[in-house]
Amino acid sequence: MPKLGMEEIRKEQVIKATENCIIEKGLSNISIKDIAAEAKLSTGIIYHYFKNKDDLLLQVLKEAFRKSHEQVMQTVEPIGDSVVKLKKHIEYIHAVPKDNPEFYAVLMSYLGEAQHNPKVKKIIALFFKNLRSYIVHYLSKNTSQAVGIQDRSRVELLAAMMIGLGLGIGIQWTIEPDFLNLEQLTVDFQDVLGGYFSRSPTADG
Repeated sequence: MPKLGMEEIRKEQVIKATENCIIEKGLSNISIKDIAAEAKLSTGIIYHYFKNKDDLLLQVLKEAFRKSHEQVMQTVEPIGDSVVKLKKHIEYIHAVPKDNPEFYAVLMSYLGEAQHNPKVKKIIALFFKNLRSYIVHYLSKNTSQAVGIQDRSRVELLAAMMIGLGLGIGIQWTIEPDFLNLEQLTVDFQDVLGGYFSRSPTADG
């Protein structure tokens, strides 16, 4: 049991060191030697826990998404009402660039690799899919009463819009933090979605 604990500690240490190297140098500019120096470990120890550099980089991406999902569950899941849950989820998404800038630094690095690396693309696609499914799940519980959306396809579209706008704003703020007021954007985003809720099903065309 102690040996398993040490293994997890070492893996976390290496993953964090890799994340730091990615943020500092960029995904394509780091080596196992760089990571070993950052982690203050030998390259042999890194290869003991990870098959190769590609395996390690994939684990870093998975861990970033795992932590993001865990934080969403802690922040949003305890809320019962679907609309309140949605608004809190929006607040959480817009707070990430400030509260967890490392997430966006890592995400932006890997997005550039997604079109060239099928494994990276698959992990990112799964992250988006799971996030959409979670939003659809809690909105579908009482959409007709609380949200006013009776068509499931509109709920799915809402989830895609929420993720697209949220991540897009986060990326813009990461690049130009002085240009965007995240707090005001959160309020405006909630107002936009409020208008989406109020549209009647017949207005879809």
